[in-house]
Amino acid sequence: MSDQAAKLDTPAKYPVRIGVGQALFELVRYISPRGNREVMTRTLLALLFISIARASTLIVPLAYGWVVDYVSEDPFQFDISVMWWLLGAYALARVSQQFFDEGSEYVFVRVAQKAVHAAALRTFRHLHSLSLKFHLDRQTGGLTRAIERGAKGMEFLLTFALLEVMPLIIELILVSAILWGMFGFYYALVTVVTVIIYATYTLTLTEWRIKFRRRMNDADEKAATRAVDSLLNYETVKYFNAEEIEAKRFSSALKLYEDAAVVSRTSLSMVNVGQGLIISIGLMIVMGLAGQDIKSGNLSIGSFVVVNTYLIQLYLPLNFLGYIYREIRQSVADMERMFSLLTEDPDIMDNSKAAPLRISGGRIDFENITFSYGPRAVLKNLSFSVEAGKRVALVGPSGAGKSTISKLMFRFYDPDTGDIRIDGQSLRDLEQSSLRAEIAMVPQDTVLFNTTIAENIAYGSNAMDIDAVRNAARLASLDDFISSLPDGYDTKVGERGLKLSGGEKQRVAIARAILKNPSIFLFDEATSALDSHTEKQIQQSLNAISEERTTLIIAHRLSTIVSCDEILVLVKGEIVERGTHKTLLAKKGVYFDMWQRQASESTQTIPS
Repeated sequence: MSDQAAKLDTPAKYPVRIGVGQALFELVRYISPRGNREVMTRTLLALLFISIARASTLIVPLAYGWVVDYVSEDPFQFDISVMWWLLGAYALARVSQQFFDEGSEYVFVRVAQKAVHAAALRTFRHLHSLSLKFHLDRQTGGLTRAIERGAKGMEFLLTFALLEVMPLIIELILVSAILWGMFGFYYALVTVVTVIIYATYTLTLTEWRIKFRRRMNDADEKAATRAVDSLLNYETVKYFNAEEIEAKRFSSALKLYEDAAVVSRTSLSMVNVGQGLIISIGLMIVMGLAGQDIKSGNLSIGSFVVVNTYLIQLYLPLNFLGYIYREIRQSVADMERMFSLLTEDPDIMDNSKAAPLRISGGRIDFENITFSYGPRAVLKNLSFSVEAGKRVALVGPSGAGKSTISKLMFRFYDPDTGDIRIDGQSLRDLEQSSLRAEIAMVPQDTVLFNTTIAENIAYGSNAMDIDAVRNAARLASLDDFISSLPDGYDTKVGERGLKLSGGEKQRVAIARAILKNPSIFLFDEATSALDSHTEKQIQQSLNAISEERTTLIIAHRLSTIVSCDEILVLVKGEIVERGTHKTLLAKKGVYFDMWQRQASESTQTIPS
């Protein structure tokens, strides 16, 4: 990785509120031509085209004035061919202006799009690098909308800063110089003072208006989050006949946005009226000066036309500049949320000396682990070991801390006290990527991507080998079902896998874990959604593939873990019993009671 790339991969720190200058400074990092020949070529070419377009713009009023003066000298005796040459120069200047303006946008658009791509991708990667706690505290709809608006804000800021603002500033300077040189100091003075007053008024009121845009953004995120949350829970809404409840909630969110938008638009009208007044007064004064000079014989009719055309040519885009600045500030407001996401630091980070995990057998040691979710203690001074190649099960009532152990294994969290080791290596001293590469997880709640079954099974693999995918599906008792589908392994599973049943999704997750071919298996209620016949088939497959591999099983159905080398019984974050299935039954303690209860439930029949 180059130094440039490394710098871009390091999240910069941003305050919650950023200014236009700070936003532009950040954008320069993405369009810097250093080391990139294409970016340098396109940027320089765009600047060249802008310069030619501005020069053409300055010629247009002069050519127009030449035509008027030539024709007005002797309306009945002028040479028609000369007039056509002058009109040709006027037309050529206008065409050149349009051509090179469009050309600058054409050559620069790829530079802008690459920058937007890089910034959005960097934010996306950073979000994936953040800890589980961050994502549990946020709503996905709001995050995706923040990236979407931030990327669009960047695109606007990049495009208009170079292609609109810079040319207008150049044109203002050159027009003022021409007015001063050709017509006198007062023409240039009135023009510059008008622009200064206009710019001051626009900037002041735009800064005042930006708070209304922020309110709109907040309301927009809430509405998007409300909609995404509701649609993702489509089935739950149907189960409870709650369509109207969801519609009212979404309507309330939209009403907040509506009110903020009305206030924002009303304040915009105030800005537009003031801008129009300032421009009209400035134009009136300059044209009054020109009228007096014509009366005194200092200016020709053609010169009057030149002054008028220059002013209109300058003031019209200046009015557009007001819109541009407002949009720039609003784009900055849109970018604030995306940039602020980059200030979020992961709770769990690799230390500076983190090393890759070296598996020699796969022994797992939990040493005096205490862990809490805020004030709620979950694990209390927990210690146990899983010998290399052995199968250990964790059982206990809900809330005992079983699933928390799996999250600690993946280092989604660090324990408050104690240490977790794999083959003697502390998880705190390991690269998280190498740790997770060696563990395959089958979660209780399987959420799939909205793509094909084959791609879901192969998820996380470097390349999709369809034969390996089919083999993993066979071991997960899934191949026959997939083959019966019209599109087979190319069947789309729908958003979050909703087109599949719970058992089918769980088998996809099992096949995915098998294909990963890890050193350590972690099963969290891996067969909870399966019927007893399928569960028995898959259990045999899991036993076969996990043989000689370290396996940690979190189970509710005790029948699935009777063959484990050791069973740990957790109650309120503490191990209260441990041993094999037979020894735990012989103790007639907590495990025995759980077994008896499940055995009783499985033999109950429904009365006729």
